[in-house]
This record gives sequence, C-alpha cells and structure tokens, in this order.
Amino acid sequence: MYYGLKVIYWPVLFVMSLLHFPIFKGREHLPEGGALLCANHSGLADPVWVVLLMRDKQMPWFMAKKEVMDAPVLGRFLSWFGAFPVDRDGADINAIKKSLGYLKNGDKLLIFPEGTRVKKGKQVEPKSGAVLLAHRTGVPIVPIYLTPNRKPFQPIRCIMGEPYHPEFSSRRPSNEELEAETKKLMQKIYDLGKT
Repeated sequence: MYYGLKVIYWPVLFVMSLLHFPIFKGREHLPEGGALLCANHSGLADPVWVVLLMRDKQMPWFMAKKEVMDAPVLGRFLSWFGAFPVDRDGADINAIKKSLGYLKNGDKLLIFPEGTRVKKGKQVEPKSGAVLLAHRTGVPIVPIYLTPNRKPFQPIRCIMGEPYHPEFSSRRPSNEELEAETKKLMQKIYDLGKT
C-alpha cells in the first residue's frame, strides 16, 4: 500500500520539521489489524502529521474532500499518503463503502470527528460517523491528539492514546448513544493534550 510513501517519508518529515518541531508519543498503542484513528483537526497538514506519527507502522487511509483531491499537485501528494475523495455535500455512499471495506480488510482509517478544521476559540458539534463505523465493524478506536492552532516554528505534539471500543446497549444504538459516545471520544482526544 502506497508505494511512494517509503521514498518520501523522510524527506517529508525533514521539511515538516522545519516548520514545527515534532514530539511523537504513544506509537506503541497502535493495535494490529483494523482500527479507526480519530484526531482533533485544526490544520491542513493534520493527516500528514498522523502518518508521520505512525512512521513504519501500517499507514492509514483517510478521507479528503473531493475539491482538494481534484487539485493536481496537492491531490497527488495526499493520495501518496492514503487519501481518497469524499463528497461532503451529501451522503457519499461510495466513501462509506470504501471505509467499511478498509476496516473489514484489517486496514487503518483516519477520521477527524469534528468534520472540519476548528480554529482557536471556535467549537463544532462532532460527527458520530466514527463511532458508528467502529460499532459496525468491531474495530477499536485510537484517539490521537495534535497540538491545535500551531504557528510556524512552534513545536507540535502528536500523541496516540490507548485503543478502546465504544459501548452501546444494543446492536442498533440510538442517536443519543452515538452522540454521547462521540463526545466521550472527543474528550479522550483532548485529554491526551493534558498529559
């Protein structure tokens, strides 16, 4: 998977490190087999930082909005890091099927539950798609914290937490349960930033 990655990993890490001094923690928490990697989101480069955090581990697939993937240079670059397009204007059945397929195949999938980049002082209602995918496939969720709203030449902390399984009272969780588990997930992510 992603043949170009081994070639560009170290050069990309070098270039990214010129902008931010990275501090990577928690790689040992990454489980074998399928897993949902869920991180907070404040910068365009967040998916790349997660890939760099994982280093020589199994690299994740991740969704990127269709408009970004259509850009000739950026789209090609992100595809090397495992991106696939999603149409955010509606329910993109193809992207959902791809996500389910990757997880059932034992791959890693990166999702940003906030659904968009969140700037300093702003809050968004996180989407419950990640916990629903975890429930449907039985894979664990791995929370990941990335230093938010970082400026050039500031350090970035990339911290991977312990995997866990969301808990529901039945095989068909209610919307309330999905929302509660999503809030719990975001709390786990931001708590990692306090360590």
